[in-house]
Amino acid sequence: MALDAYRTAVVTGANRGIGAALVRALRGRGLRVHAIARTAEPLAALARDTGCVPHALDVGDRAAMMAALDGVEADILVNNAAAVATGGPSYETTVVQMEDLLRVNIAGVINGLAAVVPGMKARRRGHIVNLGSTAGLHVIPGMPAYGMTKAAIHNLSQTLRLDLHGSGIRVTEIVPGRVETGIHLRLMDDQAAARRAFYDGYASLQPEDIVAAILFVLDAPQRMDVTLMEVMPTDSIYGGAAFARHADS
Repeated sequence: MALDAYRTAVVTGANRGIGAALVRALRGRGLRVHAIARTAEPLAALARDTGCVPHALDVGDRAAMMAALDGVEADILVNNAAAVATGGPSYETTVVQMEDLLRVNIAGVINGLAAVVPGMKARRRGHIVNLGSTAGLHVIPGMPAYGMTKAAIHNLSQTLRLDLHGSGIRVTEIVPGRVETGIHLRLMDDQAAARRAFYDGYASLQPEDIVAAILFVLDAPQRMDVTLMEVMPTDSIYGGAAFARHADS
């Protein structure tokens, strides 16, 4: 399996949710993991627990990313860091929200690629995993600006396969539906109301479900590239526009 041949991974958005769970899983498989996130305290705690190499920085800062990963021979890059914006029409998206979305969701991915892909090409080995979103593939009411940035990642993931054709580097886009990571709580000022709206009574995906999907594509034989994987909650359809609620908590 390909994952057994890999030695070093870079994971962004590593301080919580999918990123933290993935760091733990990769460390459990014996890989050296460079964990990147903006918030230093939870990242330091993760490093103490797992032995990962922490980098507290903003993925939107090209210079910081290049400096942190200088000399790192990454076999795996997982672009997981993401910013969200409160719901509403696209024309109501604030300048601050748009700058954050563009810096993290688009520039952050490009910066990760800039830091590790030249080395992957030189070694002719590597796997890039971009975390997309159903909002990037489907029209989901109330999330136009966020969806726009994730649609860009969908296009980028496909274009990367053209750019890297013949290099031996695999590119995967994983597109999750609703995952109970807590990111949805940022969409509303009232955290309790947000939890009721997005999580209570719903059988949402859990971070470990997406980690299992990532490990599956990494573990596939080198000749096999899972280019696009959409992972939905069983009771969610049409990109999450309809989600059956079974019970209220």
